Amino acid sequence: MDKSKSADIRKAAKRALAQLLEPLAGFVLDSGLSTNELHAIFREAAVRSAAAKQLEHSERVNISGIAAVTGIPRADISRILKASSGTDERDGDSQQQSTNRILAAWHENPKFTGPDGQPAELHMYGRGVTFETLARKYGRGIPTRAVLDELIRSGAVEIVDAQKIRAKATIAVERGMSARVVKAFGERASELLSTMLLNMRQPETPRFIANVSDAAIATASLPLFQKELSTRAADFLADVEDGLKRKSTTKSSKLRSKGSARVSVTIFCHESAGAVDANTPATGKRRYFRREK
Repeated sequence: MDKSKSADIRKAAKRALAQLLEPLAGFVLDSGLSTNELHAIFREAAVRSAAAKQLEHSERVNISGIAAVTGIPRADISRILKASSGTDERDGDSQQQSTNRILAAWHENPKFTGPDGQPAELHMYGRGVTFETLARKYGRGIPTRAVLDELIRSGAVEIVDAQKIRAKATIAVERGMSARVVKAFGERASELLSTMLLNMRQPETPRFIANVSDAAIATASLPLFQKELSTRAADFLADVEDGLKRKSTTKSSKLRSKGSARVSVTIFCHESAGAVDANTPATGKRRYFRREK
């Protein structure tokens, strides 16, 4: 491969990665994770991906080879490979979003809890224990008002009488997020991206992916189109499921002897979002607080 072609691939890959990471970053932030946590998870995923690729052609993992392609130190690679998959138990306070670090302290630090152990209602400013002291202690230099606005936006706190602030959640996540929704997102996105990656790696035997794009449709017509698409997709998937069940039943003995593969089919409809104007003012009134003299 000549130098110019390699440069073109890297340039296109960087552009594709930027497109991919923008919605992924939205998922990360909506889920209450931080970019530091994303970086740690990506390092682990890169190591495990490189190791899996090595095992396709060899019987053992070469740590030095993984270090060569990922740029991750060999000691870190060894630690990742020895650890169990997943980072839930290894999330450190230093990696959390500032908003979630503040909420955690509000729920756990006795200085900011009431007699019942629950987060106390805090004045924004003033003497003694306030939201300002909480944000300054755990917010790492982020302005107190900016922290409060983000917590209000996510629904993690609310302003109550006498200009007090009350905690409503232990973690700041986007409204509508749930463990079930997050799990489904991970499974579907992984299946789609894995299939597309295999198509790039093995163009001679592509896994089938078809799409229709760049079709403009009036916004008012979208609900009717979505309803029609949903009905047709449900009928199509029902036929596919029946076909898979028939093959699974009639060839079950052969599959057990020769091995089997899990098959899934997903249909989705993507609507491009309108451009966001940075000069558009935020909606809603902002509650102002005054410091006590």
